Amino acid sequence: MMRTSFIKTSVLGLTVAASALHAEAVYSPHKYQQNDWFGEFGSNNTAMYVNPAGIAMTDQLEVSAAFFSSISGEASQEYVSLAYPMDYKHTIGFSFFENGASIDGGKSYDEFAFLLGYSYNLMHCVAVGLDISVLYINQFDEVKHMTFGADIGVSWNPLSTSKYGDLFVGIALQNALQPAISTAEKDAPTVVLFTESEAYKIPANLNFSLFYRGLNRALEAKAELSVIDVMHDDEEGGEGMNLEESFTLTYYLSPHLGVRLRFTKEGYPVAGATVNVKDVSFFRYLQLDLEMSHDDLYAKKNRGFIWAVKLTTRFGDTREEKIGEERYRRLKIEPENDYRAAMRLYLNRQFLEAAYAFGKVQTKYPTFHLVDQAAFYKAKSFENLRMHKAARAVYEDAIKRYPRTEQNAKYHFQLMNIDYKEGKYTDAMAKYQNIVQVFGKSDVKADADYIAGQIKFEQGLYQESVDLLAAILPGNANYFYARYTMGIAYSRMGKWEEAENCFRDITEQPVSNQSERDLQDAAKVKLGHIYFSGEKPDVAAAAQMYGQVEPGSPVYDEAMLGIAWSFLKVNKPDEALKPANWIISNLPESFLVSEAYLVQGYCYFIKKDYNKAVKSLEQAEKRTEQPVVSVAARDSARQAYEAMQSDFDSVQVKALDLARQLPTPRVESKREALKPDFDKANQAIEDYAAFTQKSIQSDRFESNRKRILDDAGFTLATVKTKMAGGAGGSGAAQELEDLEDLE
Repeated sequence: MMRTSFIKTSVLGLTVAASALHAEAVYSPHKYQQNDWFGEFGSNNTAMYVNPAGIAMTDQLEVSAAFFSSISGEASQEYVSLAYPMDYKHTIGFSFFENGASIDGGKSYDEFAFLLGYSYNLMHCVAVGLDISVLYINQFDEVKHMTFGADIGVSWNPLSTSKYGDLFVGIALQNALQPAISTAEKDAPTVVLFTESEAYKIPANLNFSLFYRGLNRALEAKAELSVIDVMHDDEEGGEGMNLEESFTLTYYLSPHLGVRLRFTKEGYPVAGATVNVKDVSFFRYLQLDLEMSHDDLYAKKNRGFIWAVKLTTRFGDTREEKIGEERYRRLKIEPENDYRAAMRLYLNRQFLEAAYAFGKVQTKYPTFHLVDQAAFYKAKSFENLRMHKAARAVYEDAIKRYPRTEQNAKYHFQLMNIDYKEGKYTDAMAKYQNIVQVFGKSDVKADADYIAGQIKFEQGLYQESVDLLAAILPGNANYFYARYTMGIAYSRMGKWEEAENCFRDITEQPVSNQSERDLQDAAKVKLGHIYFSGEKPDVAAAAQMYGQVEPGSPVYDEAMLGIAWSFLKVNKPDEALKPANWIISNLPESFLVSEAYLVQGYCYFIKKDYNKAVKSLEQAEKRTEQPVVSVAARDSARQAYEAMQSDFDSVQVKALDLARQLPTPRVESKREALKPDFDKANQAIEDYAAFTQKSIQSDRFESNRKRILDDAGFTLATVKTKMAGGAGGSGAAQELEDLEDLE
């Protein structure tokens, strides 16, 4: 029974086995030590021992190590502990304790305890905590076993100001799950649970803690009140529900040096000092505490002089720094990276992928400062895919969602632009009037003027078109296009000098992209036509303009044809044949091939090579007799387009819905499933758009078709008459000298 009594006396649960030195001590649960030396609520990470919610106060990675001992060294305790704040809400902690004592230099009684703790901030000033303890107990090498326990706690920070200081209040149930120590005489189990019948349960204690730091952080005060053995079992002895209290006061003589007085729960005073340094080398904070006492001052415990030394270090980012960095990354870095990735897709003309990527930015980062631009480019991506239904929905949603953004004017303009592309001129002009009234001073006004001017041009209202387009000045992205339309409008009104000025304006401006360079080439060709067919033709100036157009330009065939006519005009058929032959050989699908054959026929006629002239002129007639795009072909293409329009609308709706969702695996699989339908519909749309463009070119060719047919027919008849030896040759020659002017 002596051994059993001793075991019960020795098990003091993660504390110094102080009573182990007094073999005849009687078991007294109310003397269960609360570890005043190490477990300080509110001041460092070992607060987890008193209240697991206490580690929520940890501001950065904190590591502590300490050593407690009696002067004889027969009773001692060591520990290593750390706490790590993961983010604003979560903190984890770990502690390792080792207790040991021997009797008369013989075998030792040892405890090894491991605590793993976690705290969670319910709100800014309230945290809850839980820790799990694992105890390994060696009873003089005769009985060895492991047991488990758990603590729960709550901490409250009702006061935290620079003026009044910080106040922390805590309540915890220590050993809520009580570790069980075997009392079996023989065959004790290796693992002891609280359900074990022959076991002593380490007392469960209710700890009330208060910690205050104030006077400009010069004063720290702590008070502890513990209700010992709240789950008292009469069979285990003791009275239970005992009260113990302790008080600690630390005053800092300077920010780096403080003195400490403590009155422990075991009833004796402790004196100590603390010294710290900050921002030294690897450590951001380093603190050393030294405390000492004599526990026989109040009651005889036979330990005499006792002391403890503790080292505390902190390093790494503070909780606020980590949270700030995380928030910066989440609110700034991540959305900007995603936005740039979306923009790269857009600039690479991967418009469907760009629409999804901009949709991710808009959905995932609703407070991102570029979210309004993400909405704009999301809609533009759909618009570039000719998915006008989806684009219109995005613009209209953005107008409602971001009413005060600078992008608002652009949203309204793009809706006008979509109406223009779809030929809804009345709706587009109604939106134009709204832009003029509401956004008249914005940069969008010039863009809206351009579209309105194009609409008036399409409607044949050339002077109104010119009036709108004239306000678009150099530097505007639409300047080249506006001036070109003005030049055509003036030409159709017969105002050749004004037309010439517009085209010359384009040729004199520096270009910034390929589209402007192509338009500049078109302006040079138009200037060549004006010089060639003016009241006082300047064939040399016309040829010079045509010659400035480089190969690869969309109007290179027209420039080559102009050069051919220029040489023909000055009676140089050999020189005229070269560009005409080049068009026929290299651009067989060009609308200008029939006219190239006409020039070729004229050249052979002048050279008196009548057989070749006949062949060329017959080819000119053959290629001009029927429109390049027939009415039947137009009807067939339109019917096919209308038949697939409903499918394309369905694809747009699905794509828009997927662009509003985050790219989860499920959403990504849906996007992949939609891709074949999209590719099919998009190809049909692109084919129809290309066909429509060809139809427009065919319509423009109609104005030349009758002239080419008449000229080719008349010249062919003349050549055949000449070959037959009939009259009229001199008349035909005279006709050939008066070449038709190019429009």
